[in-house]
Amino acid sequence: MYEPHLIDHASMQSRPRRESQSLLDELDKLAPIKSFDAFPKVQSTYTVRSRRGGVLTSIVGLIIFLLVLNDLGEYLYGAPDYAFHVDHELQKDLQLNVDLTVNMPCHYLTIDLRDAVGDRLHLSNSFVKDGTHFSTSGATRTPNQKRTFTGIQRLLFSPPSRKGVKKSQAAYRPTYDSVLDGPACRIYGSVEVKKVTANLHITTLGHGYMSFEHTDHQLMNLSHVVHEFSFGPFFPAISQPLDKSYEIAKEPFTIFQYFLRVVPTTYIDAARRRLVTSQYAVTDYSRSFEHGKGVPGIFFKYDLEAMALTVRERTTSLYQFLIRLVGVIGGVWTVASFGLRIFNRAQKEVSKAVVGKDKEYIPSSLPSGSPAMERGGSGYFSRDDRSGMLRTSTWGGTPGGNDWAAR
Repeated sequence: MYEPHLIDHASMQSRPRRESQSLLDELDKLAPIKSFDAFPKVQSTYTVRSRRGGVLTSIVGLIIFLLVLNDLGEYLYGAPDYAFHVDHELQKDLQLNVDLTVNMPCHYLTIDLRDAVGDRLHLSNSFVKDGTHFSTSGATRTPNQKRTFTGIQRLLFSPPSRKGVKKSQAAYRPTYDSVLDGPACRIYGSVEVKKVTANLHITTLGHGYMSFEHTDHQLMNLSHVVHEFSFGPFFPAISQPLDKSYEIAKEPFTIFQYFLRVVPTTYIDAARRRLVTSQYAVTDYSRSFEHGKGVPGIFFKYDLEAMALTVRERTTSLYQFLIRLVGVIGGVWTVASFGLRIFNRAQKEVSKAVVGKDKEYIPSSLPSGSPAMERGGSGYFSRDDRSGMLRTSTWGGTPGGNDWAAR
């Protein structure tokens, strides 16, 4: 007969509590959990420091730095945009800038200009002539056709201080190694000439033009260095091919001829400021001859093109610059990461093929000295070493627990 008043409710409530405590104790002995993280982890090769990884990081950083500098240069200075059109400017004068050194004393050199109108200008007193020593250091044998500077080149190498400056005698640098009545002569200065076809002559006294003085043939040496030869004010990336070029005369009677095609140019910078100037292309020719069969000298013959050029600097906005900046940094970093992943995968496959293993050895996550590895019978399912049979241990370890054989 069921008698509820005879049941010991206190003992029945305490028994499940003891069993649950024993279960928690067994779990603590099996594998104590020190930390738990549900987020995915990066690959182990990404967290190990190595020389290869350091070199790759340095290379990627350098590439990103150069690309960012290039975008910064285009943002600050812009990229040039060229447009050709028929020259419709009504200009009468043209600024001619000359700076060269001839390997002869200044006293024996004369400078003249003849134009298509028929006028002859004696310009020996319009230019400054300083005695010096002849040197070709820093110059090249052929004309230098400069390329347009954009991006990082404009940021690092462009000389903004000369932009839009009209040359005058005071604007030229002083003569290095100046010597009074020296063996060489530096001729420099700027003059205004008619905007027509003309020929600039640098000859010796008594050869070519009538003179009361005759230059000794032993003193005639028309070797020269062209430091600058230009038309109009300077602007960045202007084409002045004769700058820093030189020629050597092996005979006293030698003629050097330069044929220039002058292109009127309008330069508009990023601030919408206009600068009217000119640039040119050039071909050169030289030959030696016997006395009386020619006029020795240096001749610059220039013609003006009917087509004009407009150079406009187009810059990007701040919004476009920021988008390009994010794209450059993210793109380079993503490509580098993808390449590193492919390299590591290929290296792993090659290592497997060389070693001959089908599987990669994965070490146990449990330490060898953990209680779960030492206590063979403390788990829920364990194997009896003596009988080779699988048995189960009691949950609570109470005296009333029953062990039963495995199937």
